[in-house]
Amino acid sequence: MTKLQILELLEIHHPHLSSKQVTLYFQLAADRICQETGINKQTFLISSIAGKRWYGLDEKITKVDKVYFNDVKIPKLIGDPIIDDDEFSVPGDLYDTPLTVPTSNAENKRYWMFSNYDSASSSSIKTYRLGIVENVNNAVTKDGRTSDFQSCSITGTSNIRVYAESVSAPFVETDDVSSSIVGPLANIPAQYHDVLLNGTIARGYKDPKSFNPDLLGFFESEFLKGIKAIKRFERTKQSTGFIKPYDY
Repeated sequence: MTKLQILELLEIHHPHLSSKQVTLYFQLAADRICQETGINKQTFLISSIAGKRWYGLDEKITKVDKVYFNDVKIPKLIGDPIIDDDEFSVPGDLYDTPLTVPTSNAENKRYWMFSNYDSASSSSIKTYRLGIVENVNNAVTKDGRTSDFQSCSITGTSNIRVYAESVSAPFVETDDVSSSIVGPLANIPAQYHDVLLNGTIARGYKDPKSFNPDLLGFFESEFLKGIKAIKRFERTKQSTGFIKPYDY
């Protein structure tokens, strides 16, 4: 289903909605699908900086699944290091001294952490943070306490790859309306584009100009059925099925 076909079908139900409203409702439906099913899986690249512990994640990310550093998978750290590095931007603490840049170590025992308490970016957009630490005995001492975790000691270019679930890409003005792989259509398999359509139609029937509780209920029900189908697809697409035991 192409962007043009979707717009034509939506116009049948909601001729009073502007193109901007239609695009917004379509985006909301797509993001809801991505958030509830995790179907939009992507990888994101981050460049490490020696002495930097926290990195701002792309604002589209909703869940981090795994992290690779220099093409090597690193485990997630359970719990928090007793000593953190002062890399908060909002509010920024001008009276605290950041930890010194650590020296590299041969063991390279790295871990990743996840935080939603602040952003390491100075941007006004709220984003989650990814932390990279290295396990070194008695690495950091502060305020009479000692931690075995220091900040990253390696500076690299696009050497951190984050495997994550994210919301969908937005439509843009330069999209080819005859394409089925633009904006949210590219992030959700073609067999579920009708689910996107149902969700957008349902959202349109909430609009005061075209409010219709009966049609809203019908298309919302179809939309939720589609989300359940996508969840089943996500659970089974990589499985090997059931193993049936046999006696020989």
